[in-house]
Amino acid sequence: MADLVPAYPFERSRYLGSVSRVSPLGVRVNFPFATEIAPSQYAGHRVTRGQVGEFVVIESYGSAIIGRITEIQLPDRDRLSVEPERNEGDELPNPIGIIKLLGSVDLNSNRSSRGIGEAPRVGDYVYLAHPYFVRHAIVSTSSTKADLIDLGHLSGAPETRIALSPASIFGRHCAVLGTTGGGKSWSTARLIEQVAERGGKAILLDPTGEYHTLDQGVRHVHLGGVRDNDADKREFVSFPYFHLTEMDLFAFLQPSPGVQAPKLRDAIQSLKLVHLDPSLLDPEAPVLIKAGKPKKPINHAIVVHDQALHAPSAFFEFKDLVEQILEECVYPTDLSGQKHHWGGKHPNSFDSCVTLCMRITTFQKSQPMTPIFAPHDYMTDLTRVIDEFLGDPDLRVLRVSMRHLAFEQNTRELVVNAIGRYLLSRARRGDFQKVPVVVAIDEAHQFLNKSIGDDNNKVTLDAFGLIAKEGRKYGLTCLLATQRPRDIPEDVLSQMGMFVVHRLINERDQSVVINASGILDLSTATFLPSLRDGEALIVGTDSIMPMPIILNAPKQKPRLEENVKTTWMTS
Repeated sequence: MADLVPAYPFERSRYLGSVSRVSPLGVRVNFPFATEIAPSQYAGHRVTRGQVGEFVVIESYGSAIIGRITEIQLPDRDRLSVEPERNEGDELPNPIGIIKLLGSVDLNSNRSSRGIGEAPRVGDYVYLAHPYFVRHAIVSTSSTKADLIDLGHLSGAPETRIALSPASIFGRHCAVLGTTGGGKSWSTARLIEQVAERGGKAILLDPTGEYHTLDQGVRHVHLGGVRDNDADKREFVSFPYFHLTEMDLFAFLQPSPGVQAPKLRDAIQSLKLVHLDPSLLDPEAPVLIKAGKPKKPINHAIVVHDQALHAPSAFFEFKDLVEQILEECVYPTDLSGQKHHWGGKHPNSFDSCVTLCMRITTFQKSQPMTPIFAPHDYMTDLTRVIDEFLGDPDLRVLRVSMRHLAFEQNTRELVVNAIGRYLLSRARRGDFQKVPVVVAIDEAHQFLNKSIGDDNNKVTLDAFGLIAKEGRKYGLTCLLATQRPRDIPEDVLSQMGMFVVHRLINERDQSVVINASGILDLSTATFLPSLRDGEALIVGTDSIMPMPIILNAPKQKPRLEENVKTTWMTS
């Protein structure tokens, strides 16, 4: 049974005017009192006489049609009537306005819907919507009333709190959008805190390190970086190279397609093989020697270990990769024509692979690449940290700071994509069915809708796109925060069930959100550039209309660490 309507929608004291024209796009209304200077008060609530952005209700047969004022103007003949000096006999001004229709509340069932059962008629009365009635229209579409998340209050009505269920916000993914300074980071932090308070699990990928203030059931780890001294208690983690796919490694190492790519592929397979079957190694060599050796034992081992060789995160020693590549540079048969043995060193292949080996050596010695290709002993594997986090009932948030992770060679993009791919593989195995996980990624435009590498070694950053498209059925949902919605694929944004849209000035950003949300339209989007700091339009599948809300501030406000600027300058 639906909740009772908390406020009568057609109070005479809230009368604004009457409908003068009806069209499929909205209605035109006479606002005879719109030029009154000061608003009045009634029953403790502020009552205006018609302002742009306010919600209204139109009295219709058996229902209350909800709309929003998008325009108010004076007819040309009345435009001088609002000037300070006018003649005593001048007629009073007669403003007219345009109302965008949003939905309706059935007064018999008290349920709200986006549909409008019966269109308004000319002469129907229009009233300023009571804030409690607006709240009822918003929440009456949701079947869950318990354990709601208090988002904030309706703009212009601090007494009207807006709360939605966690399923409404995270159940179908969530996007937090807005230009710098609009409140995007605060909203993201607030939502993460709400996940933690309700016993959920969230993994936060923090590119800038500004969420280090989170402190409720949070484990903070740093992907990359070095200890300042022995007293440095920060936890550093790595994401080792063997968690990357072959194409990820190729995007890093950029082998040429003619000789280098096949030799690199063979070398990686050989190193994986000797790790699985050490008996293939010569006693005095750490790599697989092929020159002059019989092929049969190696080919047999490849068949036996085929599944393990192609398993995700199959281990191999990266430090031996250069030497193994050079060992792959042999003739396919020996000088006597024996097909069952490899021949000796192939000079042309050897020479062609020298530049590739130099690049690999550079990666091995590069300090920014340490968490990927040469992790220190104090760096824990991030996948192990994720396992521990998922198994610890006292931990609610795992924050992975990428502030120290290198920008070179698209390292951040490739690693974040690999982390997303790892989480999706865990989800597909059913690891998140009992305890759903929200993976939140700030500055999401950096990590989606990109191709990394050259034409021969191209990797598409699609992991979080796949999470958005299929993760929900496995208990893995995502929270994407970005200031550039236009750089997020529309097919990914269209999977979002909830949008928290802060101030957006760019028209392309607005257009993308309009197309992806399915609820927001051009007339409503015109309010986006003028939203205040901390104000947002909440657009969700469970609400009948976009809601302008002043969002609650997080308990721990995000802020950049003191030396983060120096870190960026030296990266």
